[in-house]
Amino acid sequence: MRAFSALVLALCVTAGAFGLSDRSHAQSAADWDKVVSDAKKEGVVVVYSAFIGSPQTPEVAKLFEAKYGIKVEILDGRPTEIHERIRAEAAANRAIGDVNLNGSTTLALLREAALLQQHPPIPNAKKLTIEPSAADEMPIFVNAYGLLINTKLVPPGDEPKSWQDILDPKWKGKILADQMSATGAGATLFGVLQDKFGTEFHEKLAKQNLIFSRTIRENPRRVPRGEFAMYLPLIVTEMGTLEGLPVKAIVPQEGLAYTPFALAMIKNAPHPNATRLFMNFYLEPEVQLIYARAGYPIAIGGLEKDVPEKWRWSVGAKLMGRQKLEGQQERMTLAEKIYGTK
Repeated sequence: MRAFSALVLALCVTAGAFGLSDRSHAQSAADWDKVVSDAKKEGVVVVYSAFIGSPQTPEVAKLFEAKYGIKVEILDGRPTEIHERIRAEAAANRAIGDVNLNGSTTLALLREAALLQQHPPIPNAKKLTIEPSAADEMPIFVNAYGLLINTKLVPPGDEPKSWQDILDPKWKGKILADQMSATGAGATLFGVLQDKFGTEFHEKLAKQNLIFSRTIRENPRRVPRGEFAMYLPLIVTEMGTLEGLPVKAIVPQEGLAYTPFALAMIKNAPHPNATRLFMNFYLEPEVQLIYARAGYPIAIGGLEKDVPEKWRWSVGAKLMGRQKLEGQQERMTLAEKIYGTK
């Protein structure tokens, strides 16, 4: 009898829990309808973007305006310029920007300066497959970094399968690299490889006599010209400019280093509802596919069949680790000590 009573009680509790869940969901849906309504009354969302020159940002803005009738104002700028603008607006107690599109490392600096605020719940956040770096930001895609090889200089049997494979002495003097002791893709790769393999890996890699260059846009093109057997780190989306050339992108078995790009609500955003709606919109499949079709690993899953075949290798690639703000200066100092570059 006691067992039966316990079972009935358990079933009642379970039913109650499901009922509460359903009511909460319904309330949440009603709340979100109000967010949408209030966003339309606000009529505008101001986006500060450090993704300079991106054709994707205005494309997303156009879709958002068409769907909701809310104007999107975009200001592009370098991360330092955006940071200073947000700081100046906060100091004057006159916030203009609503949301910042930036790399997670730069957003961390804004967070430290108390220039961001926690956004209220966003329904589409449940779709995320990339963990946010902090509770106040929402990842939307990542910049990912791998290896680029010349297929004529690196036969199929010699293709690196692991990051450890680039330590093979046969590649000595044949690797072009972005500087690892200055902010950028090289520093990101340095930190992620440091976390994965330790200092010993870099000390061995330094003995490969890497050739360092800061001409980042030109570097990938030097590989198909036969100047180098490989280049690191390759920003995976650059493969779109190298089609038809004797090169191949390599995703090592450990995965790609990456930097998340995310949206974060600026403190005292003047259009908070439009901001939430805009952030939620960024996780809609139609928007995520805009980035996937350009080769970016995206923030939600389940879209693989809709990604162009030429980009499925990058959009679905394994991710090894992300850039961290903590200890960044110490890592760059270590990189300079190991590789002798400034």
